[in-house]
Amino acid sequence: MSNAEPPIKLDFSAIMASSVHDMKNSIQLLLGTLDEVVDELPAEAKSHAKILRAEAEGRRINDQLIQLLTLYKAGNTKQSLRLSEHSVNEFLEELHIENHELLSLRGIELSITCDEELAWFFDRELLKGVINNLITNAQQYTKNKIELNASLCDKKLLFSVDDNGPGYPDAMLKCYGTPHEIIPDKNSTETGGTGLGLFFSATIAHLHRNRKECGYLQTSNNGIDGGARCTISLP
Repeated sequence: MSNAEPPIKLDFSAIMASSVHDMKNSIQLLLGTLDEVVDELPAEAKSHAKILRAEAEGRRINDQLIQLLTLYKAGNTKQSLRLSEHSVNEFLEELHIENHELLSLRGIELSITCDEELAWFFDRELLKGVINNLITNAQQYTKNKIELNASLCDKKLLFSVDDNGPGYPDAMLKCYGTPHEIIPDKNSTETGGTGLGLFFSATIAHLHRNRKECGYLQTSNNGIDGGARCTISLP
């Protein structure tokens, strides 16, 4: 008769979620340190552009970790939104400040179109991750322009990220009413990506609810000069 103890059953998904959370905190500390270094450097310093690129990559990793945590919680029915009323224009200005310097180094103009008096209820951090992800995607395909827009239509707040690139392929042109309409990796051969960013964006939009209405994601080629436009509609 063996005296060996039975193997410990590990909840690997919970361990991964905890590890991702710790990595996210470390990345945020790293980004804070990089911000301090950038503030101390003269704008003409040779290392300035390299640090900006490192900071941008750090933010991208941080956003991806937030995506993974959010999707894990959503899949385990533990995700709840932190809804507060925000100035939409100030929210877009914050995104502009975070992104415009590096985009300028790449010859990309980033602009904002929004009513300064516009305010709405949404989860600021999750929506920030969504729009940063859309900006990251747009900079890969745009010729030289990205525009952040916010407006009201039919009692809904519409955020859109436009570029002047070649636009979305036909396989991606649709309204994503629920994230279940997107299966990551399924269309990777047609779209050139995994679909995880789109899945995350649709999930966050869908989590925003007002009574019986849910948010949704819409892709089109109504961007700048016929380029791509991704619109997030929040009720």
